[in-house]
Amino acid sequence: MIVLSLCGAVLSVAVLIVNFRSWWKGNRELKALIPFGGGLVTGTSWTMCVGGILGWFAQRTAAMGSTAGDWAVSRITGKSGGTLVSAAGTLTTAGAGVVVVALILGVVVFKAFGKNDKKKALGGLLVGMTLCATAGAAQLMQWVPDLYNMVGQGIVDALNGAVPL
Repeated sequence: MIVLSLCGAVLSVAVLIVNFRSWWKGNRELKALIPFGGGLVTGTSWTMCVGGILGWFAQRTAAMGSTAGDWAVSRITGKSGGTLVSAAGTLTTAGAGVVVVALILGVVVFKAFGKNDKKKALGGLLVGMTLCATAGAAQLMQWVPDLYNMVGQGIVDALNGAVPL
């Protein structure tokens, strides 16, 4: 389970807005959203890896986001606190295997990105790992674990000979 403070969510929404604004002010090509969107989906998938290294990393990122958000909001407004708890979904073993493959592919793609695209991807990763600690964002991103599980089951079926190739 990932815990995020309300102020940490504010910080994540700010990163989301900054990334969306730069796309909106640009030429609004959908391909310009790929680095941020890829990071967002990747971050969301890491929140489902409870008990593993990726899940631990998502928990630590949410904790750091909460600390930074509480600090910033309390300095600006004098108020802080509030806790949001949620889980983004559950992975099957086959879905978890697809997450590992996606991680490897993500690292390869990330290395090929330019400097600005790397920043956008990291911003998406942050938003995915933190905002999916809220019930609303987790519900909105429910298609992510469903997709991983469906692809993983398809691979298992193909490997077991249940699906003709």
